Amino acid sequence: MKKWSAGLAFILMFSVVLSACSSGTSKETGSGKEEKSDGGTDKVVELKFTTWGELTADSVEKKLADQFNDSHPNIKVTFEPVPGDGYGTKLTTSLAAGQAPDVFLIGEGDYFKYVDKGVVEPLDDYLKSDSSFKTDIFQPDLINMGKINDKLYYLPKDFNPLALWYNKRMFDEAKIPYPDAKWTWDDMISAAKKLTKKDDKGKVKEFGFNATKWEYPIYIYLWLNGTDIGNEDGTKAEGFMNSDKTVAAMEKYVALSKGDDRVSPTPQDTETLGGDSSMFMTDKLAMMVTGRWVKGDLDKSDVQYGSALIPTGEGGDRASIIAAAGWAMNANGKHKKEAFELMKWLSGTEAQKARSEKGQVLPATVAELDQVKSKEVVDKPVIEMMDYAKKPISMRSANAPIFTEEFNKAIEKVLLDKSTVKDALDEAAKTVDSKIKK
Repeated sequence: MKKWSAGLAFILMFSVVLSACSSGTSKETGSGKEEKSDGGTDKVVELKFTTWGELTADSVEKKLADQFNDSHPNIKVTFEPVPGDGYGTKLTTSLAAGQAPDVFLIGEGDYFKYVDKGVVEPLDDYLKSDSSFKTDIFQPDLINMGKINDKLYYLPKDFNPLALWYNKRMFDEAKIPYPDAKWTWDDMISAAKKLTKKDDKGKVKEFGFNATKWEYPIYIYLWLNGTDIGNEDGTKAEGFMNSDKTVAAMEKYVALSKGDDRVSPTPQDTETLGGDSSMFMTDKLAMMVTGRWVKGDLDKSDVQYGSALIPTGEGGDRASIIAAAGWAMNANGKHKKEAFELMKWLSGTEAQKARSEKGQVLPATVAELDQVKSKEVVDKPVIEMMDYAKKPISMRSANAPIFTEEFNKAIEKVLLDKSTVKDALDEAAKTVDSKIKK
């Protein structure tokens, strides 16, 4: 869920072939037509839906599909999961070719651009005509995330706010109090310096914090410093991506993983050591900002961990991002009424309960989340971070892939010592605005 992306290929592909989209893949089964005594027919409508991951035969989504089929004799649903890394590309290709599933999952990072390309059906009319299903069962913030220009385009599946996760054993050994709600960003870096340890040869063997190159924690960091990589509607980078505030903030951020006083692994270090979660579970990393999807792996390991609110910035503000996903309807699908029935099933309370039982995601519905809140202790702060979530540029603009690509290129240049922060961001901002104008 967290960071799949179709990238610029999406825009290029749709600009060429969207007009060629056919009327979806749904069909009425020939063998499913049974003649009734009054001469009519019972038509069985076939639908498909897809997600990333969930590839095992006993996955939650597969079970939900089976339960739906058992309770809806006139609809036959086929579940077609796709590996996470290839999901965006396959979905984009199938949408452009008019062969996409009737219902598909969209992550918050790609939601806006799919809607902008007109491949997602607005749900407002379906909701108005169906008194059996109300959106007030969902967390209000998640429903609001799904609205673009006052129209709702998805029904929430689950969500994961980003929070600060810390390794208790490393804190205990360093005799440092655990992070709490009073921590500022400076407090966190001060602790990270104490938690960073070197071997006899001066090589860092344990890192205090992971200043990852993943853009979500970086966006949060920039918000805490009063800046962003683009304007509010995502149409301009100049003066935002390369503003004095952004440059100053990124110089401090990049310095965390460079030089003799670094407290963070470089991206290359992280990759070599198996990723930040692996480093965290083997006591090589004391703190990281990430989502609750790590909980399943952490619980399987012997790491002693806790979670905390992401520390405040200099102005006392706090910020996070909700990593969320929702079910969308193919705008070119043939059986939209039945597709909406499936969406209700996949977003309903029983589905929310089934998914949250594994502990990797939080239920999007109010009642089910309240149940989780009443039981959770370790990651209670993760849930609380939902109150501070803001929309990244990917949820504000269809131009987001351009911003993200150029910003990531700039950071890569800086980390590889091929450019200063200012020069890299100046070039990136200029390139973004140039591409948007085309």
